[in-house]
Amino acid sequence: MPGQPQIASVAVHSPLAKDRVGLGLIYTFDKIGVTQTNSIDASFAYRLPVGKKKNIKLCFGLSAGVMNYIANLSGVQTTDASDPNFVGNTQNRWLPNVGFGFYAYSDKFFAGISVPRILANKLDGDYSVFSTSFNVAGQYHHLLLTGGYVYNLGEKVKFVPSMLFKYVPVNSPVSFAFNATFIFVDRFWLGAAYRLSDSCNFMAAVNVVPQLKIGYGYDLAVSPLNKFTSGTHEVMLSFDALFKHSQIVSPRHVKYF
Repeated sequence: MPGQPQIASVAVHSPLAKDRVGLGLIYTFDKIGVTQTNSIDASFAYRLPVGKKKNIKLCFGLSAGVMNYIANLSGVQTTDASDPNFVGNTQNRWLPNVGFGFYAYSDKFFAGISVPRILANKLDGDYSVFSTSFNVAGQYHHLLLTGGYVYNLGEKVKFVPSMLFKYVPVNSPVSFAFNATFIFVDRFWLGAAYRLSDSCNFMAAVNVVPQLKIGYGYDLAVSPLNKFTSGTHEVMLSFDALFKHSQIVSPRHVKYF
């Protein structure tokens, strides 16, 4: 499709202070139609062991970053070739933001809640906090809920069902996705997901070596958009530069070695 979405991201993160503190950095490129964004966010997390055996980690996280928003509105086809809102109009704005989240996990489950964007930036350069009355394009607040559990189906197979719930308070339907992943011999991953009224998703991944993971995903639209697209493709590469002995960081990123 002309102007189809394109997205790429690079993330680096590491634990510090005996796994009590986590620091991260993520860069994201996103392009669709005549708009393009480049964003970079830094994150800080603190992990607190709880439970009788201290085998549950309760995490609190904060993030801060900035997004560069570019819109080449002169590239939009209009019915009025002299429309001043589009002719020669290119927007270039820097939009700061902050976010927070809570996350709990053990070797069997994970659950989290987050608001990755607190400042409701309008694309005209103004912003407010927790606004729900925008009548122009802007960055709206997203509430994200996630959770999952690991089931052992014998010695060689593990089953990980999980879900993701997303709520936006203004002009957007509730988004819900259910995922089911099978892990074979602690090395091969096969999974599928369904996003409510939107798409079916399929993924496969392999731990080439304990430090290196390669994955592929395919999304097939089930919304009216399926008349115009045959699906989207995603490739993932993950490398653990400081790999330690056998451990499970979180079942969301299961590491059975």
